[in-house]
This record gives sequence, C-alpha cells and structure tokens, in this order.
Amino acid sequence: MYLEKEKLIESFNRLDDMIRGYSLPEWDELPDIELYMDQVITLISKYLSLYHKVSNTEKSVTPSMINNYVKLKTIPAPVKKRYSKIHLAYLLIVCTLKQTLDMSTIQKIVPVGLTEDEIKRVYTSFARNQKKAFDYVSESIKSLAAPILGDGNTSEDIGDVIMQVSASANFYKIMTEKITDMSSEDKD
Repeated sequence: MYLEKEKLIESFNRLDDMIRGYSLPEWDELPDIELYMDQVITLISKYLSLYHKVSNTEKSVTPSMINNYVKLKTIPAPVKKRYSKIHLAYLLIVCTLKQTLDMSTIQKIVPVGLTEDEIKRVYTSFARNQKKAFDYVSESIKSLAAPILGDGNTSEDIGDVIMQVSASANFYKIMTEKITDMSSEDKD
C-alpha cells in the first residue's frame, strides 16, 4: 500500500486534531428539557460529529435505530414520545460503543433501568474515560507512525501500522468482552 508521505502526515495531523479537540458534553451540559425524536437525532448527531467526520457517515442514529434500542431494552422507553437527559446519556454511550461492541456487551456495560444518579455516574465516567482513551490512542498512533513520518520506507511501514492498529483494536474488543463477562458473573 503506497501513500504519499505529505498526504499521510496531513492525515495523521488532521486525525490527531479531531481526536484531541473532541469530548462528549458533561452531564450538566445535556439539556434538562424533554425532547422529541427529531431533536434527539439532531443533538446526538452533533455530539457524535467526530464519528461522522472520521467514517464519512451522515448520522450516528436514526429513528428506527432508537426504536430498536427501546425494543431490545438497550435504552429506556420514551415517556409520551419524549426523551430526557437519561435517554441522551444512554444513546451517547450506546451509539459510541456500537462502533466496536455487540449489543449484549453494551447492555452489560450500561444496563437499562438505571436510576438518574446511576446513569449520571456511568455517563460521567464514560465521557471522562473516553477522553483519556482518545489522548492515549493519539500518543500511541504517533509512536506507531514515527517510522512512516520519518525517513523510512513508507510503503512497507504503512502496512505495519495498519496491522498494529487493527490487532490492537481486536485485542481491546476481546478484553472489553472478557472483563464485562467476568463483571457480570460476579453480580450473579
């Protein structure tokens, strides 16, 4: 796989800027008023804009996806077709995690039916740890990309970076599933 070095450097820098400048809103920044479906879609899409930019998708969530999450008991049902701050927190977590995890794992991480205080604690932890993870990943990718961005053989080195990043993603996914399964067993 051959990539022009200048384009590669530009791509790494742009991705790094996006990751470093991104964070989920804090709990107190989520709206306190109840919202209708179209408002929820607009807000979730805004909050998860990083994923749109990176993956070139238009929306993180659609009305049918939200309805399916409710049917699957992944998020609580709306009250009189309105969604609260609790729903937004669930949706932000679910829409982020669904990029890599299956719904059964997500349901173990953030089970439906949490109280407002519980979901506030889970969401706050998720947002904080996502930011930490993005910073860590940014530094790791810089380290992995160093041979490419230096005076090395770019065409061969890019393959190594792709393999390392994909192997790491696979390992983190497996670790998340194992830890979540162990945590669920402890609760039983």
